[in-house]
Amino acid sequence: MELRHLRYFVGVAEEHGFARAARRLGVALFERLPRGVRLTRAGEAFFIEARNTLDGAVRAIATARGASEDRASTLRFAHGELSLYAATLEGLLATFRGVHPEVKLRVSSQSDVEIYRALRERTVDVACVFLARYPVTGFGAHRLIDCATTGVLLPASHPLAAKPSVRLAELQTLTWLHSASQRWPGFLEAFEEALQDRGLLPQRRRERPKEAPSHNLLIAAGEAWALASEAIATPYRTGSQAIVYRPFVEPPIPCWLALVWLPEASAAVQRLIDVARSSGLAVGDADDTATPAGIREALSRRPSPTPTTRAIAARPRSPRARRR
Repeated sequence: MELRHLRYFVGVAEEHGFARAARRLGVALFERLPRGVRLTRAGEAFFIEARNTLDGAVRAIATARGASEDRASTLRFAHGELSLYAATLEGLLATFRGVHPEVKLRVSSQSDVEIYRALRERTVDVACVFLARYPVTGFGAHRLIDCATTGVLLPASHPLAAKPSVRLAELQTLTWLHSASQRWPGFLEAFEEALQDRGLLPQRRRERPKEAPSHNLLIAAGEAWALASEAIATPYRTGSQAIVYRPFVEPPIPCWLALVWLPEASAAVQRLIDVARSSGLAVGDADDTATPAGIREALSRRPSPTPTTRAIAARPRSPRARRR
């Protein structure tokens, strides 16, 4: 749109007459006839441009409204490495789509570092990540699943494997097989502090290979041990001849699969949280379990509540941890 087109339009509108408008604009747009008027050559040229301008304005308004409505009805969802919980998240998103078909879901997979950057830059609305600490500074969070570390994976040939449970201090001389710090930022430090709180300062450690970040071949070879949650433990309870799972007697080490977002969650994010709660995906939300209208009918079953929340809250804290 050019300013001269606006000046023509405003001139005619304000002068309320062709003659005064022509004098103001410096060009005649209409020619009077005995009955009515007709466009001059200048008027014909202006009419084409004016109509294009008006059509463009209509399109611009429609585009702006469409963009606004699209933003309000779109949920940009990102997830990091989901480990053994992908099926749970698949169920959550499917239930959300069933309850809110008007909301477009845009799903992306990113590393945890990329996810927090995307949230800060507002290119992602909400994300699913693992948390080692709660609450999360600078973000809102809803814990979906308690993934607390409750035991260890050991070589089946190790003497500790013959015991029904272990004390973490008994692992002092074995090599701790842990994930790279880049895999889940902040977790290695949190686990180190948790182990120290429970009486273990590992003397030997080894980082998992980057090309196989979840493999346990080093444990099977009798060279290492690793921390494990109940979900990780499942295939090793009865299905492995090389590796065994043994719970430790100390309190579980906290970990959660959670939704995170910037403060002041959008309506779409809040709807996703409501669906998660109504699906039974909520840790520590006993006081907020009301089912919004329409969600109850979309849910066919609820997972059982997580077992370790009270034990985590009751675990002893070291002086250093209390100062944090």
